[in-house]
Amino acid sequence: MERKMKLILEGMDELIASAGYCAKRKYENEVLNTIYHYCLLFYTKEDEVIALTGKPLEAVLYSKYYWLKRYVKKYNEVNGYDAGMEQQQFKLIEELEQRLGDVDWDLLQRIDDDMVK
Repeated sequence: MERKMKLILEGMDELIASAGYCAKRKYENEVLNTIYHYCLLFYTKEDEVIALTGKPLEAVLYSKYYWLKRYVKKYNEVNGYDAGMEQQQFKLIEELEQRLGDVDWDLLQRIDDDMVK
């Protein structure tokens, strides 16, 4: 059974503003900085994201995974490989398993494959 999951990928700047997330400059690279804040939004304002988007927890957590993968990819491009970043990805997968129980491994694989392109 394939699940159709609608990830939160668009309207991120508006979502950040509406959620009350304060984006401060962390990186010189603008793209990395932007993706970092998109990712951090899901870590720090999860309840607000759910309330503002009307998406279920499952969609928010998979979106969190998507943005973390984008962040790690861009971080590695700009700053070189960091094992700590890879560890964050494993921690998030553990969180998905704990909070959702039934993880959509096919969706995670599609997200991973999308990052290779």
